[in-house]
Amino acid sequence: MSVIDALNWRYAVKKFSQSTLTQMQINDLVESVRLAPSAYGIQPYQLIVVTDPKVKKACLPHSYGQDKVANCSHLLVLAHKKHITHHDISLFIESVSIDQNKPLNALNDYQNQIESDLLVRTTEQQNNWAQQQCYIALGTLLTHAAVSKIDTCPMTGFDVNGINQALGLNDKGLSAAILCPVGIRDQDDHAASRAKTRLSYNDLVVSL
Repeated sequence: MSVIDALNWRYAVKKFSQSTLTQMQINDLVESVRLAPSAYGIQPYQLIVVTDPKVKKACLPHSYGQDKVANCSHLLVLAHKKHITHHDISLFIESVSIDQNKPLNALNDYQNQIESDLLVRTTEQQNNWAQQQCYIALGTLLTHAAVSKIDTCPMTGFDVNGINQALGLNDKGLSAAILCPVGIRDQDDHAASRAKTRLSYNDLVVSL
């Protein structure tokens, strides 16, 4: 299946079946997020993989009654860092040094560039930036899932504080940006047969 065919196949699932994804399928979804691009490559987020039915159910009251949060195979949560610090950036630079086999001092300019951008931002500005990186990762996740015939339903309609509490994210210095239930669509999901409504090519594209 081509990527375009896969994107035409996918939709935001309203009702999941009782099927459970395999660990290999979940591992591949996680890997798609791990390999996703982000500004500077710093990936200021973590991916929470929820399999425990009790934990999924605890998220339900904070998801405006959207029961797919509890009934999906796995609940994936992209949670961004609340604060980005000099220490975070230094750890990232150390990883770059190892991965690219470069001495740390050869990366001083790169570290200074990142810090001069991110560390001067307010907490709110940092959070907005980190959330944007989550959306980039989500795009990669959804595309890989579609190509792999795994169903998804990305969600931003939820009580952030409630989800943070239910998942213990505050203690980790994280805040939920996106919920993404994953699994296999139920054959009776009425949303599967709906035609997609998208901008036309001419309405979408501005040629200069």
